Amino acid sequence: MASTQKPLIFVTGASGLVGYAIVYHLLQAGYPVRGSARGKKVESLKKALSDYPQFEAVEITDIATGDYGVGAIIHTASPVIGRTDKETAFRSAIEGSLHVLNEAEKVGITQIVTTSSITSFNFPVGPFAPDDWNPITKEQAFESGSPSLVYRAQKKYADLAVIDFIKTRPHIDVTMISPPYIYGPVPPGFEQFIPEPGSEALSTDAHIYNLLQGDKCQIPTSVGYADIRDVARAHILALTSIPQSGVSDGKLKRLAIASPYENDWREAVKYIAEERPQMKDRLAGLEKVPVLEELSLKGIDHGRLEEVLGMKKNDFRTWKETVLDAVDSFVRIEEGWKSRGLKV
Repeated sequence: MASTQKPLIFVTGASGLVGYAIVYHLLQAGYPVRGSARGKKVESLKKALSDYPQFEAVEITDIATGDYGVGAIIHTASPVIGRTDKETAFRSAIEGSLHVLNEAEKVGITQIVTTSSITSFNFPVGPFAPDDWNPITKEQAFESGSPSLVYRAQKKYADLAVIDFIKTRPHIDVTMISPPYIYGPVPPGFEQFIPEPGSEALSTDAHIYNLLQGDKCQIPTSVGYADIRDVARAHILALTSIPQSGVSDGKLKRLAIASPYENDWREAVKYIAEERPQMKDRLAGLEKVPVLEELSLKGIDHGRLEEVLGMKKNDFRTWKETVLDAVDSFVRIEEGWKSRGLKV
């Protein structure tokens, strides 16, 4: 009889919001998980997921060290936009991805899922086919002085490096998940990484949290989003996705993923005011909220997502669900701050 034991999954960057969400939902799905983090975040990771005996937090990122028995790797670790100098960020993004692939190959791990960004495509105008790329060069990004453009370039070149690596290694099956801004509820336990009031650890989810900051509200004008639960689900589905050889168009499993719903920020303010009236006094005025001409990304191939991942277009959570569930999770975190005597 075949074993029903799910394989151990190694997740890099497990202390980041997206990495943590993937770990949390893997554990919910019954997978044993080993997650890597840096420094003090390892202890925070242990505390956050202490209710899960099938989880192990480690600081080492050398997958080839020790008897890991890992069945697959989900690589989410990446330099955060604007957090380090451009040369270091660029080099780390590329070398980090190649390091994971090299270490995996050493111990015979053949299934890899990587987290990229939709900005590696020609975002926001598209198209978003597997062989479409944003046109920016490293030189152009560096000359611009824009952290955002450097981030787009580093994501593009990191993805290209992965593709070059697997060209000569057809036995390694890589699925590349590329979402836009990610919003939604912060998974339970992540408050360990936000010990005091502030939104930095919330990553792009801080945009929704900013709706509760009144006149201090700052909202991006970029179109498109994905619910954090849908992003985590896409990564988990990728673990059992069809192999590269089974993809009908023969193209790489490089998948731009985004919600088919509109991310209307003015509607978000109205949702919160209507459904969570106790938050009404904290909300930004509509004059502070941008009006976008386009409200959803065009050109995402949901048919291809269904073929490769089994993820249907109507599986995605609505903007209203994303906004309200995110706000509820922020309230939970704020209550924790207040219980420790901190001012929100």
